[in-house]
Amino acid sequence: MQRLHIAIAGCGPAGLATALLLHRDGHHVTLFERFDAPRPVGSGLMIQPTGFAVLRELGVADALLDHGARVDRLHGEAGNSGRIVLDVRYAALGKRAGFGVGVHRATLFTLLHRAVAAEGIAVETGCAVTGSELSA
Repeated sequence: MQRLHIAIAGCGPAGLATALLLHRDGHHVTLFERFDAPRPVGSGLMIQPTGFAVLRELGVADALLDHGARVDRLHGEAGNSGRIVLDVRYAALGKRAGFGVGVHRATLFTLLHRAVAAEGIAVETGCAVTGSELSA
């Protein structure tokens, strides 16, 4: 397999997870972040089973569960009418459907950022990415 040099714009959860996966696949990865220091932006997240499977592969799933809340059902009602607008039970999707995890974005960021740092993946800060160009 050819080792590629890959640039990733942004140190959010998606950029960090992508960097880990590509690095572990043998590629040289550099993350570019516009802030002076990588940091979480936003509030809470709901990690669905597919995303949780990726986090398990990255080795951060157990820590995520320690700091998040397991979600087995999503139930929502419309305002004063009480009309049900959402009712999802993960178990109804089959034995292997899994569950969701509610977590603060800062927690997920911290877990992924620590993993990136532990693997020595380069992070360039203070870099506003304004475009890209494919090179041979």
